[in-house]
Amino acid sequence: MKKVSGTLAVIVRSGELNRWVDEAVKSILQSDDIALKVVLVLNGPNTSLEAAQIKSEEEQYSWLTDSRVLVLRFNHYLGMSGSIIEGIKHVDTEYIANLDGDDIALPQRFVQQVEYLHSHPDCVLVGGRAHMIDEEGHQIGDLKSVVSDDIRKSLFLFNPIPHSSVMFRKSAYDKIGGHTPGLDQCEDYDLTLRIGTLGKVAVLSDFLVLYRVHTSNLSKGASPRGLHIDCVTRGRRQLAKVLGVPAVLALPPHLLWRGVQFARASGFIRPVHEYFTYFKRS
Repeated sequence: MKKVSGTLAVIVRSGELNRWVDEAVKSILQSDDIALKVVLVLNGPNTSLEAAQIKSEEEQYSWLTDSRVLVLRFNHYLGMSGSIIEGIKHVDTEYIANLDGDDIALPQRFVQQVEYLHSHPDCVLVGGRAHMIDEEGHQIGDLKSVVSDDIRKSLFLFNPIPHSSVMFRKSAYDKIGGHTPGLDQCEDYDLTLRIGTLGKVAVLSDFLVLYRVHTSNLSKGASPRGLHIDCVTRGRRQLAKVLGVPAVLALPPHLLWRGVQFARASGFIRPVHEYFTYFKRS
């Protein structure tokens, strides 16, 4: 199995090659002052495994042949956690970062996060703030986030870290056993809760990514039932125990979070970014 090594690998996942993936990968490769590798996981029915089609795509997207890019192709859907698990199988770096295939990394993102983890050995995962952009790349607002050197107590209510801003230590990732297989919702929340039992989880005050709001993610919200709910519930209990938070104090925010999932599923409320988009455009 081919593995990328070094300081940092960035995992990008997408169901197909398109202009947003093109922008995402280019934004990584154009990052400031850092040597990194990109692992692009293409998984979906539109992913071609034919040599002629791959050659045509390489002519259209020149970075596909860049020595810093490893492309993994699957002509079927691996799932949210399954695709990142597959990507990380090919990684042997000190740090791993995530960037969703429809988002954009700002130039200073990776060097700032690597420097932070270097200077904060007690931190296992670090994120940052995100500007929101529309389908055409126009800025439409900012995602609200908790900013602190340790946001773990905020995790009892919700996950305040934009997924595309996450960077973590591979040693900590391996120690907790990586992502939970089979999760198509809350895979990032589940991981953050579990890795947070090993050390601090930080969110920097800097804006590090552009988060794209579009029709296929506007209605996002976790189903109120399923494996992801069980995993988040278990993760919260484990984190509360590590942090010394009494169960009686950890329970109310958990019940509130569960209530929000039922309210979303029933259509009573929308995910937060929908409200930002609505007010910005109205």
